[in-house]
Amino acid sequence: MALTEIWMPSPHYSTSRGPYNKLVFHTTEGAMKIRDLGAWFANPSAQCSSHHGADNYERGVFGAYVREDHKAWTQGNANPYCLSIELCAYASWSRSTWLNDKGTLVDNAAEWLAYMVGKYGVPWTLLSDSQAQNPDVRGICQHVNFGSWGSGHHDCGSGFPADVVVDKAKKQGGGTAPPEGGILVSSDVAFYQGKQYFAYIDQQGHVCMNGSAVDPGSNAKSGVGLDIDQATGKKVITYTNQGGKLCIYEQQPGSTDWGWASKEWNAK
Repeated sequence: MALTEIWMPSPHYSTSRGPYNKLVFHTTEGAMKIRDLGAWFANPSAQCSSHHGADNYERGVFGAYVREDHKAWTQGNANPYCLSIELCAYASWSRSTWLNDKGTLVDNAAEWLAYMVGKYGVPWTLLSDSQAQNPDVRGICQHVNFGSWGSGHHDCGSGFPADVVVDKAKKQGGGTAPPEGGILVSSDVAFYQGKQYFAYIDQQGHVCMNGSAVDPGSNAKSGVGLDIDQATGKKVITYTNQGGKLCIYEQQPGSTDWGWASKEWNAK
């Protein structure tokens, strides 16, 4: 099933962030629809946000509130390391309520997880509290696992069927973690004039966008980023090469060719 995002931008985010180490589930404790949640995140007084949201009403439809390459404000000091989704739910729900009455929401949670695992290569590991509170450990957790590091919240609650969500996500064909020492296939998404642009690094280290190699000779290691100037349409792709140097491609408005803004690509 195709994943559909409804962009409802929140002003509550930071542009700097750490690595994508943790995929985190939250419950809204109020808003029961993704559009209501989007309205709250857009409120100047909210001072909070999440990357995505899902509800029990629309299968395969997700609220998108903060760009994935930005830091959402939803789990305190853990924010720099997390990609987060708010489930329109209550932490007080029992396991029976989740599984018998909220099937659409459970399936949406699984679809989001499969998508994120596939996109960022996060392992399927359900983290313990101590693992979740280690910024360097990668895996899947709930807000409650962060303890005071994540501002001491208790969601998604003891009834949340995380095991079922992970099992369903695996069956949907989500990705797996890259081999130790191998190239991490990383990616970024940007939108311009209603069109989606998807930049990524393939397993051969080629920097690509929308299915075509930007430079078949690139030798990328990690960190691809994509930015599009909404006024002009200028596209910029950044990545780190095997020598640890930051490399930058640019595509000028109206052109189909890519040029170098930084020629450290051949650094050893």
